[in-house]
Amino acid sequence: MKKFLLALMLLGAVSAVAATKSAQYPDGTYRGIYISGQETQVEVQFNLKNDVITDAKYRTLFYKGHDWLKEDEYVAKNSGYIKLLERITNKKIQDVMPTMYNSEEIEKGGATVREMKVRSALQYGLNVGPFKLPKKEAK
Repeated sequence: MKKFLLALMLLGAVSAVAATKSAQYPDGTYRGIYISGQETQVEVQFNLKNDVITDAKYRTLFYKGHDWLKEDEYVAKNSGYIKLLERITNKKIQDVMPTMYNSEEIEKGGATVREMKVRSALQYGLNVGPFKLPKKEAK
């Protein structure tokens, strides 16, 4: 009986170690949104491979009727948002999510688009799951 329990404990320990080494999220392309007041303020698209963020980009960055990706006045102010995606690219999603609360690089003033909204959009994408799975390589 002791040998059986010991074997069971070892099997459980090996399983736990194996589970921590595997990716938490499936590889693929994710899309997430943040909506407030019937307005999509942030939409992000990013790829995950082994939980590492790659190819992160904004599909929408909008606030109070202004497009921060297309209107010249707001494009001039959006460098903090662009730096945010650059900062999280090539890092594990689990490492960056806890750090994304109101960066100093983001434009100040009122309740504009904040880093926390981008974080919420990323989390939404993770909750929904991959928008597109990676192509399988030919054997």
